[in-house]
Amino acid sequence: MAKKMKGFASDIKMGNGRTKVSVVMILFLAVLSIAVTTMTASAGSRVAGHGWQPEATGVGNGMQPDGGNGSETVGTSNVSGVVMPGPTGANASGVMMPGSGSTGTAHSSGKLTMIAAGDNLIHKTIVDKAWHPELGTHDFHFLYTPILDTIQSRDLAVINQETIFISDNSLISDYPTFGTPQVMGEALVDTGFDIVLSATNHTWDKGVRGVNDTLNYWKTFHPEIKLLGIHDSPAAFNTIDYVEKNGIRLAMFNYTYGLNGFSVPGSLYYMVNLLGQKEKFLNDVRIAENEADMTVCFLHIGEEYHHQPTAFQQAYVYSLIDAGADLVICAHPHVVEPAGYVTTASGNSGLVFWSCGNLISAQSKVPRILGGLADVTIMKDDNGTRISSWNFIPTVTHFSGMDVRVFLLKDYNDWLAAKNHANYNDGPLTTARLWNLWTSITGFGREEDTSVTFSSMG
Repeated sequence: MAKKMKGFASDIKMGNGRTKVSVVMILFLAVLSIAVTTMTASAGSRVAGHGWQPEATGVGNGMQPDGGNGSETVGTSNVSGVVMPGPTGANASGVMMPGSGSTGTAHSSGKLTMIAAGDNLIHKTIVDKAWHPELGTHDFHFLYTPILDTIQSRDLAVINQETIFISDNSLISDYPTFGTPQVMGEALVDTGFDIVLSATNHTWDKGVRGVNDTLNYWKTFHPEIKLLGIHDSPAAFNTIDYVEKNGIRLAMFNYTYGLNGFSVPGSLYYMVNLLGQKEKFLNDVRIAENEADMTVCFLHIGEEYHHQPTAFQQAYVYSLIDAGADLVICAHPHVVEPAGYVTTASGNSGLVFWSCGNLISAQSKVPRILGGLADVTIMKDDNGTRISSWNFIPTVTHFSGMDVRVFLLKDYNDWLAAKNHANYNDGPLTTARLWNLWTSITGFGREEDTSVTFSSMG
């Protein structure tokens, strides 16, 4: 299925197109059992890093406690250095973002739109609803139909695939160690996602097999998709991923704080990007600063069910910005957090979405059904590369019996809200309550178009 051009006639779309998965393909995936072997390096635009290896003791798991009770009461503390959207603006100075780099395209121009979703958290109840006994397989396309046009209208679309893929359906499982059928990937591709994030706290839920099943699926069936965060070899681990689109080159990174108490064996240190590998991470960002027009970091970080970033999260993000990151998009808390520009003590600025919350899940507390899409437009011309406008678009998970879908909040209504399981578990649920919660956390209003634009910068 080719990406639609709705509302973006001037933007250049992906040239490879998309073919909707056939019943034969779904059936084939359902019975396929891919051998758990170590593959060669993943396909894609990659540049070698500096060859980082762990200390002899191996890589730690960087675990953080999963605290919080999902309360929708928003804390009073503000994120240090964040300039919230609204009357004061998102970056009043409108300074050029760093990252023009030495790519040999300094005098080229382009425009790139990118949207990033939060946690695709696939509980077993969702897997069960996707089962088609007459076909003998699962079909997850229905989850994303209400947001299809929005996702497909962007040049690039990113999703945080929270749960690991498995090739054997007997390994399907729920919290705390998830296993999601590989065929989920067909729905993500057909919805329009180009970039899949796999470094999460659930990456090691099935050990080596889960990581290899995920790598094998994307390499075998969709090598055109950029998979971030997991690797099949030290060589792949020590390369930097780049995505080039519309004359703009983006460096992309995906790291997780830990693995829920699991530890990757020292000999397999390369399989998962962990924030504990900070020296390597920062050095790669510094390299990318000279190779890309812009550097984007996707982090699985923060404290679950809290609406403000932790001190650790803020310090880590600031260190990335000082190293050259221009845009940082976070996930993991399962609730949304603020978004805005920050400025470090060294005077470097970057745009940060502190948490995009859940895209979809079976969680039934009201704050956990509210998510956000990080939406940015990147411009490049003779003056450099910059984020010319950005937005944070609210979404809501509708979960009612067999009807599970993710909606843009602007498209949701009180009739649906009354049927949502959150209405029974944490109600009453109304669209007004969702909008009020969204505004109190993010500072964005309920207008359909609340994007922040730097008009003075073109």
